[in-house]
Amino acid sequence: MKVIYSTLLICSLTIVTATGCGTAANSATNTTSNTTTTAADIDASQYQLAEEPADAIGVIAARESAVDGAPLVLVGRVGGSAKPWIDGRAAFTLLDASMSVVAEGEDSGEEGELCMGDCCALERKGCTTLVKVVDSQGKLVPMDSRELLGLKESDMVVVQGTAQKDQTGNFVMLATGVFIRK
Repeated sequence: MKVIYSTLLICSLTIVTATGCGTAANSATNTTSNTTTTAADIDASQYQLAEEPADAIGVIAARESAVDGAPLVLVGRVGGSAKPWIDGRAAFTLLDASMSVVAEGEDSGEEGELCMGDCCALERKGCTTLVKVVDSQGKLVPMDSRELLGLKESDMVVVQGTAQKDQTGNFVMLATGVFIRK
């Protein structure tokens, strides 16, 4: 009987020790991966283009012709949604330069005007894309694009990078550089 209790005690202690070590190891790993990047850690100038890239196309044309992983230069206006920013991340919605958005409730009868209401949601989707500013490893820069690039809603920008397009037609621009037209 003592042998059974001794064996159970040893097994229990082994499990507790192994679990404790695993938890300690996981805590150390989590602590390392939870470090946050501050504005001082990111060189914003590497994402701000000094000169406008040539051969930019609009979002509508890019949605039709872009090839997944291919280099691309887009031109458009920051906007196209009620909130074009992803807070704390270098990502924003880009609207085709030929389009404009009017506030919900306003008449959008002009050619190229869309309202912010649900009635125009499908049309807005066809002329907007998400722009993600990525680092050299292809990871989204963990800093708000307004702070990183000095962007404001309705700014006209030219974005350089690569297209990310899946088989269902979802289109995202992975930007390595942004030029703001003044």
